[in-house]
Amino acid sequence: MIRLLSIIVCFLVVNVVLAQPGVSPQKTVNGKNFYVHKVEAGNTLYGLQRIYGVSVEEIVAANGTELHAGLKVGQEVLVPIKGSVVAQETLTSPYTVQKEETLYGISRKFNTTVDELIRLNPETESGIKKGQVIRVPGEFIQEIEVVEEETPNPFVVEDQGETKVLFNFNDSIVEHTVLAHETMYSVSKRFMVSIEEIMEFNNLKSTSLSVGQVLRIPIKQERTEKVTIKEVPSVTDPKPKEEVFIKKDRYKIIVMAPFYLDYGKGYSEYVSNMATHFYMGAQMAIDTLRSKGLKADIHFVDTKGDSTAVAELLKSAEFKNVDVIIGPFFPKTQKLVADFCKTNKLRMIVPVNLDEEELEGNAFVYSAVPSDKQLMLQTADFLLRTEKKANIVLIQVTKESDKELFESFKSYYNSKVVASGGSVLKESSIDNLKNYIVRGTKTIFVVPTNDKNTGMKFMNSLNRSAFRSTAEAIAVYGTKDWMNFSDVNGTHRDKFNFHFASTTYLNYYDDYTIEANRKFRRKYNTDLSRMAAQGYDIMLYSGMHFLLEKEPKNLLMNRIEFISTGEGNGFVNKEVYMLEQENYEIIDSEALPKNGSK
Repeated sequence: MIRLLSIIVCFLVVNVVLAQPGVSPQKTVNGKNFYVHKVEAGNTLYGLQRIYGVSVEEIVAANGTELHAGLKVGQEVLVPIKGSVVAQETLTSPYTVQKEETLYGISRKFNTTVDELIRLNPETESGIKKGQVIRVPGEFIQEIEVVEEETPNPFVVEDQGETKVLFNFNDSIVEHTVLAHETMYSVSKRFMVSIEEIMEFNNLKSTSLSVGQVLRIPIKQERTEKVTIKEVPSVTDPKPKEEVFIKKDRYKIIVMAPFYLDYGKGYSEYVSNMATHFYMGAQMAIDTLRSKGLKADIHFVDTKGDSTAVAELLKSAEFKNVDVIIGPFFPKTQKLVADFCKTNKLRMIVPVNLDEEELEGNAFVYSAVPSDKQLMLQTADFLLRTEKKANIVLIQVTKESDKELFESFKSYYNSKVVASGGSVLKESSIDNLKNYIVRGTKTIFVVPTNDKNTGMKFMNSLNRSAFRSTAEAIAVYGTKDWMNFSDVNGTHRDKFNFHFASTTYLNYYDDYTIEANRKFRRKYNTDLSRMAAQGYDIMLYSGMHFLLEKEPKNLLMNRIEFISTGEGNGFVNKEVYMLEQENYEIIDSEALPKNGSK
């Protein structure tokens, strides 16, 4: 027993056992122990990582520059030997094969794998037959705990700001024609894919193969590139400490918006109306703030959408002794005001989209509207929390403007997937998405694009391939811009359970919204618009959070929690809604209380 136990401890137990590391020769180099793996046709670095439980980076480091171009048949690769994990001594019992039974069926019966059965019974590699006696794992398992270093996630590189050789693995499918004398076991070993995966992917019920049979093998294509590693922002960072306002008997707030009161250069009726509705909502919030005890002088100024006009305003006496500035709306004017706030150390809350560059090195700027990049991070976080068993497929994009969204989702998801216990992320082109639709498995396609043509192409391809599964088992996660894609059929969005992350969600049927709309009608004799709701939310939150140091119980269409984008940088709102289209209506996927109510 002791002899048997010592042999078993030599094996590294991993989730996917294709070939036990214990059967590979060992070698000591410069005082370090390595397995010596001889490369076979079909082997990949990703496969080695799965077999030995050692990251690709560690394997590459152990072999110098020899592996930067990938693996070559016959090449000997040094694989660092990690500390042993929980080893298991397996007791076996004889089992007589019944009529029409397969190794796969027996593996399920005894809660083991086909690979393990073949290891215990090498003669079954070519198949089994009725009446054959084989060994199967018994019920008694003695576990021996030995300390092991944690295997690093191969997709995360801790070093920041330096250029490294990085191996990327993209999901691909190869078609392999079975050769004479090949068995399911030898094919799985060659391509480093488990027998179960091959059987499931090809809808096989037996491990028996015939010469000329074509197998579809899911593998990882390797791509080597030199990249500069940058930090992936977290969507779950703890809220940083903010400087507390100096208590005053009375505060001063300035709201900057493009009212175009003089109808001057660049006048836009649409923009002017938006600014007016923002003002109307803000005024209603001011009534609420005063009822809460806020004492403040609140000034609304017209930026005219002009940077020259804003520069003059900032020099005026009106901007002396200001505590909070809300606005402005346009990028050029935002930059001027951000610099002014940094110099004078006063807070600036931007109620519309803001270029993230304005947050760098300026801890006085708050962006209430999360960027598209932040929305993709939140989408990844949502899927990691809620879809741990689904088939998650990230669709590759070609537009330069979409690539940052693609990389943001991919980097964040892969950095968190191990800790969250979520599904491994797969990648596919639009043309190949049909290969990832599997009947009986929920498939989620993430399409990180704001481009209408890309969205149309994807939906058309999905519609052609959806027969491979049921529509209920397919979901599409895009961006909020898809709701403006008139050429993307709304029926398809409904059919394929379209989801998107949004900065806001105005539910007119919510009790709080209904009551707010009634007040708005009484005050202005018109219905509450989205821009009016935004004015209400931003004004109410700014006054309550920054000046009264309280959190508002209800907002109309926002959830707001600011997090720092880095030491010395500004703050961004991390709270978003995950919305979906159902029966042609937009609803909240998370079914949380609406309007930020707690």
